[in-house]
Amino acid sequence: MTANTNDPDTSSYGAVPAQPILSVKEMTKRRDEASEDGEYLFYNVNFELQEGEILVVRGPSGVGKTTILRCIAQLTPYEAGICTLSSSNGLKTPSDMGIPKWRADVMYVPQRPAQMPGSPLDFIDMVNSFKVQSSREHYDPVEIAEDWGISAELWEKKWPELSGGEQQRIALAVALSCDPKVLLLDEPTSALDPQSTLMVEDALASRTCIWITHDDSQEARIATRTLTINPDASYKIT
Repeated sequence: MTANTNDPDTSSYGAVPAQPILSVKEMTKRRDEASEDGEYLFYNVNFELQEGEILVVRGPSGVGKTTILRCIAQLTPYEAGICTLSSSNGLKTPSDMGIPKWRADVMYVPQRPAQMPGSPLDFIDMVNSFKVQSSREHYDPVEIAEDWGISAELWEKKWPELSGGEQQRIALAVALSCDPKVLLLDEPTSALDPQSTLMVEDALASRTCIWITHDDSQEARIATRTLTINPDASYKIT
């Protein structure tokens, strides 16, 4: 039997629309060197992110892809905009939650992890010592990274002794172990070989992410929607 596409869809009658886990409204950021009105990196950006969705961010170099992730994480100030996160007590802004709690739930993972003293194991101890993390349940980051080809021995090495790809996978495993509600990922597989890239993508497939990539094929594999930022500060979502 062939379905009649003109018939109304009754499957959703009475259903309550899903509340977005993250909402970004009217986010606006000037260029650091701006001296006149209208010199923006991005202007009046609006989107909602549903749980389990991966929003890919694209655009030429210099349009503010990393900056918009840092703004959402409350790591970089912005001129205008409101971010809200869904919680058991309703929608919460960063001010409502407190910035440390917001950053724990909306976690930014940079493309190149900062060169920190000590080893990745020392880094885990530091993260777990933060007050905002001490009351949260954590997964084992060593176990997570093992699935990506990172042996337990690598966690004992000093950060500078690790390759760029090893550092990327370890930093991402630590972020996943904290179980944030939203991951803000700045080219998280840029230093990985194709096989490792696919393994990481598979591990993140069920997570809620905003993900910067320059790779068309990666976008096709992972994106549920794409936010494209243009050089004139406009944007579109497809």
